[in-house]
Amino acid sequence: MGYPRRIIDRMALLVWGAIWHFLTPLLLLYVWKRSRKEPVYITHLSERFGGGAAVPAGAIWIHAVSLGEVRAARPLIDALLAKGERILLTNMTAAGRKESMSLFTQAIKDGQLHIRWNPIELFWATRRFMKKHRPKFGMIMEIELWPQLIVSANRAAIPMVMAQAQYPDKSFARDRAGLQLRGHVVNGFQLILAKSERHAERFRHFGAQNVHLMGDLRFEQPIPPAHLAAAASFRKFISPDRPVFCLASTAPDEDEMLIPVLQNLRQNAIDTGEPKPFFVYVPRHPKDFSGTGKRLEAAGLKMLQRSLGFDQNLEFPKPIPNDLDGLFGDSLGEINFYFALADAVFIGDTFNNEGSHNIIEPLSLNKPVVVGPSIWGIEYPALEALDAGVLTKVPTPQKLQDHWQNFTPEDDKNQMTNFTAQHGGATGRALQKLKEFGLIS
Repeated sequence: MGYPRRIIDRMALLVWGAIWHFLTPLLLLYVWKRSRKEPVYITHLSERFGGGAAVPAGAIWIHAVSLGEVRAARPLIDALLAKGERILLTNMTAAGRKESMSLFTQAIKDGQLHIRWNPIELFWATRRFMKKHRPKFGMIMEIELWPQLIVSANRAAIPMVMAQAQYPDKSFARDRAGLQLRGHVVNGFQLILAKSERHAERFRHFGAQNVHLMGDLRFEQPIPPAHLAAAASFRKFISPDRPVFCLASTAPDEDEMLIPVLQNLRQNAIDTGEPKPFFVYVPRHPKDFSGTGKRLEAAGLKMLQRSLGFDQNLEFPKPIPNDLDGLFGDSLGEINFYFALADAVFIGDTFNNEGSHNIIEPLSLNKPVVVGPSIWGIEYPALEALDAGVLTKVPTPQKLQDHWQNFTPEDDKNQMTNFTAQHGGATGRALQKLKEFGLIS
C-alpha cells in the first residue's frame, strides 16, 4: 500500500519533477496570458507555489479543480460545514475560484471555509503546502492524479481520499498500457469513493484498496429558485408555439457542426409553415464566448446576448423581437436558468471525442437530454440513463437535427423523476464512509 512503491515509479517521479521545473516559466506565461481575459488567474500567485496565508491546522482539504467540480462538491461541503468542520478548498481555474467564493460567501466570512490555489507539481511547493496548512485529511473530487501532490501528502502523513471518483474508459485504457505509471498513483489514496462499480473496478485494477461506492453528488445539487423564476418570466416572451432547444457545454470545434443544425431546423420550419424553434446556445468556457458569438452572427442567427439584454437578476425588461432566433448564454453559474427555459437539451463536447459533460442537471429539471457519440467522460450516469430510457444518444449532428425535427414535448416526466431519485444519496454514503474510516466524527 502507498505510493510510490515501485522503483519505476520513483524514477518516474524524478523525471516528472525535472519536467515541471523546466516548464514552470511557460506555466507562468500561460497564467499571465489567461489573466488578461480572466484577471483572477494572476491573483494570489504565491499560493500556486504553496505560499499564501496559512489556514488553521486541522481543516479538511477539498480539491475541486474548476466550476463543475465545485458545484458538484457543494452538497458534501455544505454537510461538512453543518457538522462544524473547517474547510480548505483549493481550485486550479479562475471559474472554480469565482464559484467557490460565490457559493460559500457566508462560510468564508465566518472563517469556516478558506480558498486557495492548489500548488503546482513542484516537490517543494507541494511539501510547503502540506506543512503550512496541515489539513487533517485531503479529498480530491473526480479524478486528479497529481503524483507529487499525492507523494507530499503521504510523506506528511495526511490521509488522502478521492470522492465521487471516476476512472473514464478512455483514461483507463491509456493508463493500463505500458508501465502503468499514472494508474499506480491511485495507491496513494487511503480511501476511494467511486461513482459506480464500473469505475471502482478500474481503481482496483491498479491495486487500490478500500474502494467503495458513493454515487454522484450532482444528483443532490440545489437548483436556485431564482433561476427557475427568471426562466418562467422570460419564457413568457417566447411564443408558446415555438419549441425551445438548449445546446449547452458546447466546444468551439463543435460550432461548425452544430450551427448548421440550428440553421436547418429554422429553415425547415419556415418552409413548412411551422413555428420557428427558439435556440439557447451556451458554450462551455468563457474564453469561447466571443468566438462562438461571432460564428452564430456570421451564420445569420439573430441571438439575444445574456450579458447585454438582462440585468443582474436575469430580468429582461421588454418583449423580444419577433425575428429573434434565440439566446446566447455568455455567462457562468446560470446553467439552470438556461436549462429551465428549454423543452429539450443537448449536452456538448461530444461530437469531438471529448467525452461530453454533466447530464444530471437537465434531467433533474425533467428535460429530455441528447448527447452525441462520445460519452466516456460521463459513463456514469450516461450508461445507466440510456438503459433507463431518459437519455438519447445520436451518432451525428444530422441525427440530432432529425431527432429535434420530430420532437414533441413529453407529458410524462415520471421516468426522469424516478431516475434522479434512485441515484441520489451520495452525500450520506460519503459521510458514512468518512466516519467509518475515522476521518470525521
